[in-house]
Amino acid sequence: MISYSKILIWLVAIFFIGYGVMFAIIPYDFAYLITQSAPESSSGLIDMRATYGGMSIAAGLILIVLVRNAKTIRAGLISVFLLMTCMAITRTIGIVVDGQPNEVMYIYLVAEIIAAALSVLLLKKSALNE
Repeated sequence: MISYSKILIWLVAIFFIGYGVMFAIIPYDFAYLITQSAPESSSGLIDMRATYGGMSIAAGLILIVLVRNAKTIRAGLISVFLLMTCMAITRTIGIVVDGQPNEVMYIYLVAEIIAAALSVLLLKKSALNE
């Protein structure tokens, strides 16, 4: 039987790890690709490697730890919901306050909303099966 919960958690985990690795390895180029701007100072790049790189990799690894145990799948779905919802909310704030987002920001926002909604649906489905 296909576990849609596991698929969602794995997809989000892989995305976070890939995103984090790219920011850890080539923060300037990857930032520019996504936002058409990048930090110019060494400290800005160091922080980008740590925050976008390290924290994203850690989020992905945490999701992998959660998805590998049947007892923690629910915690994995809750984690996906929290990650995606917080990102969508703060991205929306940025769009409203800062204005002029590029198309990537809208693509990310839609993906975050879809992932959050799917996690809620799967959480409700798992609660019904308990």
